[in-house]
Amino acid sequence: MVKKRFDGWLIVSVLLLVLFIAVLIYPMFGVIKQAVIMPDGSFSWEQFHKFFSNSYYVDTIYNSFKITIFVTVLTLVIGIPFAYFYAFYRLKGAKILFVVSILCCMSAPFLGAYSWVMLLGRSGVITKFFKTALGITLPSIYGFGGIVLVMTLQLFPLVFLYAKGALKNIDNSLIEAAENLGCSGIACFFKVVVPLIMPTLLAAALLVFMRSFADFGTPMLIGEGYRTFPVVLYTEFIN
Repeated sequence: MVKKRFDGWLIVSVLLLVLFIAVLIYPMFGVIKQAVIMPDGSFSWEQFHKFFSNSYYVDTIYNSFKITIFVTVLTLVIGIPFAYFYAFYRLKGAKILFVVSILCCMSAPFLGAYSWVMLLGRSGVITKFFKTALGITLPSIYGFGGIVLVMTLQLFPLVFLYAKGALKNIDNSLIEAAENLGCSGIACFFKVVVPLIMPTLLAAALLVFMRSFADFGTPMLIGEGYRTFPVVLYTEFIN
């Protein structure tokens, strides 16, 4: 008779599943239930119809997706080459760049947005310097462009960290074989390297997409009337 071994990880997994259901699934189910169940107990899509028939909310969702798509694309454009040079070339101060990237990911959105306001706001340090010393008026940091700039610089380290890990695990023999077949340089990067790390890039892009869509602090501080969905949710809740 085989004696069953005690599996402690099974208990941990069950506890984590119960915690996940209690703190995430159950509250979301309650919100959805209130959205489709009327006070008299009947099922209705009236609340959704009322929401999507209002141009104020539809435009807000459009603004959020617009920012999110721009930020996701720009973080990939910046983060992938950054990770490639970090992984395949010896760069001076590479460890410092790595630590700074981690700090950028850990910083709160409010802190990052306020820092950019201190630098490039109407009374920012850099703005005043260019205006008084050089007579140059810098573009405004507020609005759509400022939100995209700040979010991109805050979130591209996520792509960098994901892509760096994937590039470190690539078998160099594949790149050498591609070079022997006449595929080198940029062509090798797009035809060999990128397909190999594509699952990691998609995971990084999804993470950036979710974080930029849910970011409240950056649009709240530098949006100045450019509505995004988290800010509207907050104002609706407060009102």
